[in-house]
Amino acid sequence: MNKESATLEFFGPLLTDPSKIKREAVRRRKQSDEKSIVAAEIPDYEADGWQIDRRLKRSIRVKRPKAIDERLENRFWMLLARLGYPEINAGRKFTMLIDRKGAEPLRKQVDVFGKDDETVIVAECKASVSFSKRSLQKDIEEFANLKKPIASAIRKHYGEDKKLKIIWLFVTENIIWSTPDKHRAAGEQIRIITERELRYYSQVAEHLGKAARYQFLAEFLKDQVIPELSDKTVSAIRGKLGGKPFYCFVTTPRDLLKISFVNHRSLNDPEGAPTYQRLVSRTRMRDIGEFIKGGGYFPNNILINFVRNVRFEKATLDENAGVQFGRLHLPDKYRSAWIIDGQHRLYGFAPIDDKYLNQNVIVVAFESLSKTEEANLFVTINHEQKSVPKHLLDDLEGELKWGSDIPSERIGSISARLVNLLNNDMGEPFHNRITQQGMPTTNRTSLTIPALKDALRKSGLVGKAMLNNKVYDHGPLCGRNDSETLDRARSAINEFFSLVRNANMNEWESGRDGHLCTNIAVQAYIILFGSLVKYWEVNTASNAREMEIEEVLMGIDEYIKPILDFLESSTAARIKDEFQVQFGSGGPPEYYFRLCKLVKAKFSDFQPEGMADWEAEQSEDRISDADNKLKSIVSEMREHIFSTFKKVYGTARDAYWEKGISDKTVKIAAYNRALDTPVDERLPPETYLEVLEMKKVVEAKSVWPMFKPVFNIPEPGEKGQAKNLKWMERVNELRRIPAHPAKERKYRVEDFEYIDFIYDEFSQRLLTAMDADVPTVADAAGDDEND
Repeated sequence: MNKESATLEFFGPLLTDPSKIKREAVRRRKQSDEKSIVAAEIPDYEADGWQIDRRLKRSIRVKRPKAIDERLENRFWMLLARLGYPEINAGRKFTMLIDRKGAEPLRKQVDVFGKDDETVIVAECKASVSFSKRSLQKDIEEFANLKKPIASAIRKHYGEDKKLKIIWLFVTENIIWSTPDKHRAAGEQIRIITERELRYYSQVAEHLGKAARYQFLAEFLKDQVIPELSDKTVSAIRGKLGGKPFYCFVTTPRDLLKISFVNHRSLNDPEGAPTYQRLVSRTRMRDIGEFIKGGGYFPNNILINFVRNVRFEKATLDENAGVQFGRLHLPDKYRSAWIIDGQHRLYGFAPIDDKYLNQNVIVVAFESLSKTEEANLFVTINHEQKSVPKHLLDDLEGELKWGSDIPSERIGSISARLVNLLNNDMGEPFHNRITQQGMPTTNRTSLTIPALKDALRKSGLVGKAMLNNKVYDHGPLCGRNDSETLDRARSAINEFFSLVRNANMNEWESGRDGHLCTNIAVQAYIILFGSLVKYWEVNTASNAREMEIEEVLMGIDEYIKPILDFLESSTAARIKDEFQVQFGSGGPPEYYFRLCKLVKAKFSDFQPEGMADWEAEQSEDRISDADNKLKSIVSEMREHIFSTFKKVYGTARDAYWEKGISDKTVKIAAYNRALDTPVDERLPPETYLEVLEMKKVVEAKSVWPMFKPVFNIPEPGEKGQAKNLKWMERVNELRRIPAHPAKERKYRVEDFEYIDFIYDEFSQRLLTAMDADVPTVADAAGDDEND
């Protein structure tokens, strides 16, 4: 009887064959169930939620999305498979035979089960279709009551001598945990994995393979003893660097991986703050693995920090060097050594053969460094060797500059920590919506830390740096100290954006595809929040700092209402029409002033800083100027085209018109428009050409050299192309705004800027062309041959 069949007495069914685990993974990876049916069965299947996927010659392929609870179980099962667990449950009907006092043994279904040589994973999975608050008290109590009989069944099956460590997990998705439920789970030693942690560990496992199991176990077996490392010693030297004790020794990846832990930015473990590392690069790790297999080795050390004091047995002392030689007892507990630098070198051993885990690596270990000291070391090393991404440094500012005496650093630190807290607040507007270093971006992760930090600085909500960065001017959300400021701001921002989100949930959930939960929009709303609070303080002689956050939100309620009313009553198309702005630094202020305009429509004295200048740009004079410039551009381009043709081909219509324009469709279109005009009022044929038709005329290969000096205008900020005529298409679009006022289309700020740019550039080129000789037909042909 093979092992998989034998397990059915106590466990069943259980997979131990690697090839079968791979086949199971293929099935579980799919988000939908699939079947082949005959055509006659289609109505019955469609009534049961199935959809036609594709029609084959002899059958119909249908599919149906798997239920949310099954998808969650599959995601966690896939995680264990990626972590390299050699024994995992098969299917969704895995059961254990458990004993009951005074009753017959009972088979208990377990959602996900995994085992390796040292640990067992027992997981209960609960999911909700959408975010919801629900009590898990009954589920936790039931799971806790089953721990003892399940543990007994595990010992019976694997033997009492195995001493396996059992990790009890409650895995959830879209469920907002209450504080009492969190305490209940912790009291029963049941660990919680939400979708955020699951996504993080899945990403780590995808990069590291089975080596990620050590990172996983370091989280859930923190401080538990590793029997294999009991009394494990290495030769080492002990000394001091910068006044800090350090050890230098040689060990193997096999031993170091078991005790090490990397607190990545994307996990942001509060117990380990600050977190500073980035997820490993898969390409870099693969290259390192190939380097090792080819006989390569690393002459530079891996830098770690022992989080607690270690035992060192001194043998000799070198007084001149100030170092001691002796035996270092490696820590024998999970998560006792934090990797400061060198994670790629260590994890590079992961994808290659097990035998390479016994190679030597050089380690320099500090002892009981503070987390801020760790982070400073990491930034110092990596910023000198390889530039640390700006968004990671922005993220780190919340840890490295906390409590700084420099106001701008202090405000940046508060803002950085605030953004991370907002991202972690389950059920709140920004939960999991902010891009984290090393984690894949999705439509949902539409926001970035630098953008939100910048908006918080500009809003003044958590203060401003004054007098050449010497004075910290506290903002309306500031408290008695920075921690209280963080708490007040966290509550206020969540409450404020809950109003915004709830006013149009569909648009908020659209993420980067919409115009509400984007960097530009959220920056604008944060700045607006600051302006509304100031307006309320002035109107009511209030001081927000002296009031509870709830009172502040109540105070600005009437001022934010015009915007909330707009959101509630608007479709996605209308929001896009009103708030689609240019990308770049000009986008947030433009969006912000459009929000201010909605407020000002009801509160005429609402005039935040910069509003008057923005309104001036929207004035009738500015619009009239844009209209006139567009008309002039179109008129001048037509005049230049045909004055050039007349100089080259002659003034007779059959010369400049027929010879100049090679595209018959252009001529026919102009002629048809001319027919709509009475004969005695009819103008020269070129009068009836549209802008895009003139574009076709000038870009024709035979005449392009004549017009290139005037018409070849690259877009602002773009590299030149062979023919830069995109501007003619945009001019054609812009001229529709004054031409069709019934559609209520309006110029945007960037439209004004673009019209000014084209008008100035085109006019200057025309002036230059007047002083130059007009190319002849022969010249044009010659240039064409050269091209």
